[in-house]
Amino acid sequence: MQMIMHSPVSAVHVAAALTAMVSGTRVIFSTKGTRSHRLIGRIYVLSMIVLLLTAFQIYYLFGRFCIIHWGAVGSIVALLIGLVPMAFRSVLSTWLRWHYVGMGASVTGLYAAFVVESTYRFFPPEWFWYVTIGCANSVFVVGAVVLYRHWPFPPLARPRPTSARAFLANYRPQQLH
Repeated sequence: MQMIMHSPVSAVHVAAALTAMVSGTRVIFSTKGTRSHRLIGRIYVLSMIVLLLTAFQIYYLFGRFCIIHWGAVGSIVALLIGLVPMAFRSVLSTWLRWHYVGMGASVTGLYAAFVVESTYRFFPPEWFWYVTIGCANSVFVVGAVVLYRHWPFPPLARPRPTSARAFLANYRPQQLH
């Protein structure tokens, strides 16, 4: 346990991470739009805020701001993409799509961070880029495929492309005066 808990900040970080993992997984499988979904979603967001704030106080892996901290920056962006459109849902017709993408990316990033945190402890440091980052990228690929395959929205209305032949058959030159 000493290897994981380097400071009181680490303990808070791990507790917030476990809360985010449980609530994030639960919210994925809950019925969307219900009171329960919103409550668990709020727990997820609050635990992610604590998790991200503490992430920027932990430097024992590299001793400085590093790639893992850039992952936390990406997680903040994903969380904002999922949350900000909700505030503008009265004027943003695609708010639910943005919420789905942002929160899906946030949970996927959380799972990837869990893989990073789990793998770098078990392999030599020179393997970090191959094993740890490779496994994290695999999590992102799986997450993207799952989000894409379960995309709940019909495609946006787009004008149907016409073939060149149909265009020319209906073409009428403009009359110049």
